[in-house]
Amino acid sequence: MTNPQDAPTSASDRQEELDTGIDASLSSTLMRGIEILQCFSASEQELSNAEIARRMGLKRPTVSRLCKTLLHMGYLRKTSKGAFRLAPQLLSLTYPVLATMPWRHDVGGPMREIAEMCSGNASLGIMSGDRFVHVQTAGLPPGWPHVPDIGQSGPLHHSALGWSLLSMLRDWEYDDKIDEIRALHGDDFESARPVMDAAVARCREQGFCVSYGDWRPDLVAAGAPLGRTEDGLCVAIACAVPRYRAVSDYFESDLGPRLAEAAVSIRMSGVFKMSSKKG
Repeated sequence: MTNPQDAPTSASDRQEELDTGIDASLSSTLMRGIEILQCFSASEQELSNAEIARRMGLKRPTVSRLCKTLLHMGYLRKTSKGAFRLAPQLLSLTYPVLATMPWRHDVGGPMREIAEMCSGNASLGIMSGDRFVHVQTAGLPPGWPHVPDIGQSGPLHHSALGWSLLSMLRDWEYDDKIDEIRALHGDDFESARPVMDAAVARCREQGFCVSYGDWRPDLVAAGAPLGRTEDGLCVAIACAVPRYRAVSDYFESDLGPRLAEAAVSIRMSGVFKMSSKKG
């Protein structure tokens, strides 16, 4: 199921944002090349030159030249129909990033226990701009409506994982992040803010929050903040079950508190630290 929050921001929209306040020292050509890669998604894996040009708001010869460069570098590949797809070479860019996160494996045991506890899945997420990114997953029940695979991302302001990450920010960091999200998402952020604010406050007070389909309507998820890594990454954990199987009392009085307790236990390993919200 594809949701509005899932769809990547169109390249033309991003370009409009860049044009209004772009740093003259930045390379617009490099940004456009990366934006071409961002046009692809799990639901749109194959795009023609014309479709990319339409989304980018650029002339087809310009897009053709950029795509040819990405083909040469191995980041795009052509189909038998002449369309483009992302190429496996892109995965080589993620390995150095994942290699800096050995703590992903340290929490594998607790994550599997959480997944078994809720008969669902458990995932670790880190904050990246206005979104979270999954970096580890445990538990993949067959027929699951959503598998939070490594590299998948979602909106901070619409999800239990995102709210848990936001709850870890210091006051000034939180204010800056809210300004960033508001600038990018406008009315969508304002409509989601009351639920987000309540969830962030709950994470800070009770150690967990619950999302009843706020990001993916077919899922109910609980999230809990883990803390910051030594190099400053904010990390949170979440577990989810299909909405048809979700019982609110279970999430509110059983799974949520147990997830918060698990987060405290994981922090005792010393990998993650919780900082004061002040200062």
